[in-house]
Amino acid sequence: MDSEAWWKQFKGKETPSTVHLDDSFFKMVPKGSKVLDFACGWGRMAFKLQEKGYDVVGFDINEDAVENARKASKKFNQIHKNRVSFDVANARDLPYTEGSFDACLIQAFMTALVDPEHREMVLDEASRVLKEDGILYLADFGQSWDNSLYRDRYLKDFSLTGEMGTFIVTEDGNPESPEIFRAHHYTRKELMELIEPRFAVEMFKETVFTTYHGNKTTGFVVIARKI
Repeated sequence: MDSEAWWKQFKGKETPSTVHLDDSFFKMVPKGSKVLDFACGWGRMAFKLQEKGYDVVGFDINEDAVENARKASKKFNQIHKNRVSFDVANARDLPYTEGSFDACLIQAFMTALVDPEHREMVLDEASRVLKEDGILYLADFGQSWDNSLYRDRYLKDFSLTGEMGTFIVTEDGNPESPEIFRAHHYTRKELMELIEPRFAVEMFKETVFTTYHGNKTTGFVVIARKI
């Protein structure tokens, strides 16, 4: 059973968004590299990278998700030469030693960091655990002011969230429904100000991503090298 077939068993437990790994990752990060997958969930991306020849460590704060990923890894580590493992950890205080990884993968995770201080802490940790010249691959949602749905949310929720671009997400997308979490969409300037003190940006690409409720929004893909 390959990883795609495995995850079909977990109906209704898909990740909250569909953000595909850009081909630039494979051009910049050689096979055999050791990759740290931030907020790995049930391991969807970690297993794909394992299949493509990478050694992967995934972590998530959700213990149930990590347990499911570990269960799957027992099978896939018997099939593939490259190894994958999973840990329960907080991205703001990682349990890994300095310079442990060739690349860090932070994909559709920064949007969940609605506290600006936490964003700084996460990127500090990514820099710390990367080897010298290590690669940061970061992909996340950008602000979409030309989309009336998001423009209205940014403006309406600003009085509650205190930060432009941070908005409230409900289960059914109805703004009158109960809040389930808050999310932040970034400007290019915001991301660059977070990344550049720690990394040298080698690629900044604007694209389109799919959100929690299936809406299309601006997406940014950044590849940067540890300074």
